[in-house]
Amino acid sequence: MAKTQARISRRDQVADAALRVLGESGSRGLTHRAVDAAAGVPEGTTSNYFRTRSSLLEAALALHVELDTPPEAALTGIADLELSDAEALELMMVTIVRLLESANRSMLKARYELVLESSRHPELHETFEPARERFVGLAEALLSARGCAQPRKHAKQLVVVMDGVLLDAVLGAATALDRDEIRDLLARQLESC
Repeated sequence: MAKTQARISRRDQVADAALRVLGESGSRGLTHRAVDAAAGVPEGTTSNYFRTRSSLLEAALALHVELDTPPEAALTGIADLELSDAEALELMMVTIVRLLESANRSMLKARYELVLESSRHPELHETFEPARERFVGLAEALLSARGCAQPRKHAKQLVVVMDGVLLDAVLGAATALDRDEIRDLLARQLESC
């Protein structure tokens, strides 16, 4: 989950640790002391950078958006393609499988903790909403590239379906869909377009 820079700032190190704490301990476990420990920094360092829990959540969300939101180039690149249903389905499956890998599981849990927090805190929602729109935009570009007649409408539905698949997997319920079932669900979503 760490940034891929040769040298990470202390501020980013703390924000990254906050994401890890959210993913491992949940929102209730997000304390300045827990973040200090996760970052391996002296006690009090987190409070020096982020005085309040709200500012710590804002930093974690900002870093999450930076790491997880598709770049504008991805939107343009997909919009310029012509995709078959099979190619579109494969792109969706690659995305889902990447997010479900154990290395990304903590980040996925942190995402849902931040989603819940943003539903309660307008200042977080202001950061979350544009990031969510980028995912809808990516889905819209994908659906447009495969010739969907109503790409915006179906893109919103597709993002909700993919969120449901990811949340179901995070829950780890016995009823969670396996890869073949996920593929079937996404294929049916494409067929409706």
